[in-house]
Formats: sequence, C-alpha cells, structure tokens
Amino acid sequence: MSPILAISGLSKQFGGVTALAGVDLTIEEGEILGVVGPNGSGKTTLFNVVTGVHKPSGGTVLFRRRDITGLAPHAISRTGIGYTFQQAMAFAGLGVLENVQIASEHARATGGANPWPTPQALLDFVGLSALAGEKAGVLPFGSLRLLGLALALATRPSLLLLDEPAAGLNDRETTALVGLVRQLPGHGITVCVIDHDMKLMQMLCRRLAVLDFGSKIADGPTEAVLADPKVLDVYLGGEL
Repeated sequence: MSPILAISGLSKQFGGVTALAGVDLTIEEGEILGVVGPNGSGKTTLFNVVTGVHKPSGGTVLFRRRDITGLAPHAISRTGIGYTFQQAMAFAGLGVLENVQIASEHARATGGANPWPTPQALLDFVGLSALAGEKAGVLPFGSLRLLGLALALATRPSLLLLDEPAAGLNDRETTALVGLVRQLPGHGITVCVIDHDMKLMQMLCRRLAVLDFGSKIADGPTEAVLADPKVLDVYLGGEL
C-alpha cells in the first residue's frame, strides 16, 4: 500500500536561512506520526510547505500519489489535508456551533467522507456541546483548542496535521486531547502531530521523525528513536 503522504527532497530557504534541507518523509495510512525537534528545527515550516502556506524551494509532496507541491492552501485543503495551527483560531464574535457550521459548509464542496453528519455531532465528539451557544472569543483556552480541532475536522480531512495541539493545556485537558486524537484513525483520519511534550508524543505515536536544523536525523519506532544517540545529543539539556 502506498503512503498517504510522500515527501521527497523537500527544501525551503528564507533568504540566506535554510529552514528545510532535503527532507524525505512518508506518512502511512491510518498511523499517528510524531515529528519532533528543537525550536528552529523546521517542524512548523514542514507543515507550512505541505499545506501551501509557504512555497517550497525544492522537492515534491505527493498526497495519495497526486503531486500537490506548491498548490495554494485552499486547493490543498480540498484534496483532504487539514491543519490546526499553533495559535488557536476561530471567528471570535460567532458562536461555537456557528463556527463549526461555517467550516462544514466549506467542506461540502470537497466530497470527503464525513464521520460526523452534523456540526452538532462534531461538537459532541470533541466535548463542546455544552458550549455550542457561547461566543468563541470568550472560551477558556482549552476549549478554544478543542474548537480549533473541531474546525479542522469539519473540513473532512483524510490527513490531519496538528501543530503543538497541547500547548498551554493542563494535564486533564492534555489527557482528553490524547483520547480524541487516538480515535481519529478509526474514523478514517491519518494524523501527523508536532509537539514538544515528549510524554504526550510517547502516548500518541508509535513512530517518530526527528528534525534538526532542517534535516531529518532519525525516523522509526518511538522508543528506539528516543534512545538514539543523535537524538539524545540534540536534546541534551532539554526534554530528554
């Protein structure tokens, strides 16, 4: 079976700075892959290039064997790739349910499978039913994070990229998030997640890829990667 996403030789320069240096990475259908690395290692740039936020300087991105390299973000979204950003985003002046309804309307054109037939069903899944009528702008941070997840899921992705989804969450909220993300492959959604919380990544991911200075330095089973001397050296004095 072909991987759902195949990245080959992906590079990105910003002026004289190399953010990605020929990264090769595959994501298999139905897995939860973790991408880790120190600050400035290229993790978010990788997501931004895959989703069309930035144009690559070189290399290719294949999604279900289709070349999506350099397409506009809206075109990539319509292929079935969803993205949650580091900063939780929503229409602050609209209600929680209204936000999800808007995202769902956008998704109708994609024709993707919909595990949650109504916006309310999606709110039920992420645990926000009780806040359906609240304005997004007054939500506590943890609930706003869940709304961001609901908005991404409303676009009916078959691949979901999560950029530091647990940042700013307390232990209870993080545990709830882990429980939700673990269910996504069962709904036909492959996941790739970036986070600095190694405990979270160990709970979520059977496989990790590690970036350092824009290059991939390790890729394999989580426990083996975390014991890799190169990875330990990169994180010396950090989380590991």
